[in-house]
Amino acid sequence: MDIDINVEKIRELRRCTKCILPSTMPFIEFDSEGVCNYCGKYKKISLKPIEELKNIAESIRKTDGSQDCIVMFSGGRDSSYLLHYVVKELELNPLVFTYDWGMSTPLGERNAEKMCEALGVERIVIDKDKEEKRKHIARNVKAWCRKPELGMIPLFTAGDKAFFAEVNRLSKERNISTVFIGTNPLEKTDFKTGFCGVRPNFDAEQIHHLKRKGKLKLISYYLKQFAGNPAYINRSLLDTVKAFFSFYDIKQEQIDIYQYVRWDEKTVNDTLINLYGWELDEETPTTWRIGDGTAAFYNYIYYSAAGFTENDTLRSNQIREGDISREEALEKVEIENRIRPKSLDWYFKSINVDKDKALEAARHIPKLYD
Repeated sequence: MDIDINVEKIRELRRCTKCILPSTMPFIEFDSEGVCNYCGKYKKISLKPIEELKNIAESIRKTDGSQDCIVMFSGGRDSSYLLHYVVKELELNPLVFTYDWGMSTPLGERNAEKMCEALGVERIVIDKDKEEKRKHIARNVKAWCRKPELGMIPLFTAGDKAFFAEVNRLSKERNISTVFIGTNPLEKTDFKTGFCGVRPNFDAEQIHHLKRKGKLKLISYYLKQFAGNPAYINRSLLDTVKAFFSFYDIKQEQIDIYQYVRWDEKTVNDTLINLYGWELDEETPTTWRIGDGTAAFYNYIYYSAAGFTENDTLRSNQIREGDISREEALEKVEIENRIRPKSLDWYFKSINVDKDKALEAARHIPKLYD
């Protein structure tokens, strides 16, 4: 199967003169100087006082050796640094919670185990639905292949959204009220709902914040897709509905560490690699999503059809924060957006879907840059 992408054509895309977002980004507009509205409406991150976080830690810290908080831990780089910070900087003894929905790669699991072993913390892994979750992914990927649409790609990852409902249940069960989460504020991917016709919420502080109008628009889009492609109406549907409301409607009361601590890529990477021996993926230089088995496929689709991926949105936010230059960002995404054949092989083998058929469907989505 030919999975090459016309990189030369993508390089010719018109991009914002300040960040690197291309003209294929949903709802993008450029002013007279070529600066996009995502830059124009961007608000630089303003951190809460670190003293507030230290006071929270002081108020919940236990001296009898029992667990004083829960850390939501996917095993990815941001939650791994969160775990390091909670233990080493806040001097807390957390119960580490992982919701394994079947898409954590062997590399990701090895890195997660290294972290927990080095820090001497108890980790609870909920994986009772792992195999069924993989079957749900397969059902939705097969349905998508019948009528591939960019807006329907998030269905591939609907299974992990139960994370929030499960941590709330665990919090009550263990009687531990304080829950920490680590959501990178630069990892906003508005384009995923943008391809559903939902305008970006520039005022949102968290990625799961969507105004009521946006939620209704999103639901309307999905209903139309289900009507036009009945293959989506399968055994995964109930799980998908639960995921939607878990992500967008369940009240999130976790303490987000990155609202107090500045997310710095070099600090995060150096800490994980040098202190904990984090393994890297030979197919990519980035540490983002290397333990997530779905990323290689959905980023391939976005890159092939729209000429950008979530890497472009992250790097653009780093430019706006003054962390990297535009030239550096362009160099990074050129490499980070490359196809990852081994990761694709693992993904399709894990969900038992014909790789060639899926990639063929992805390849025939009309290119937004043609």
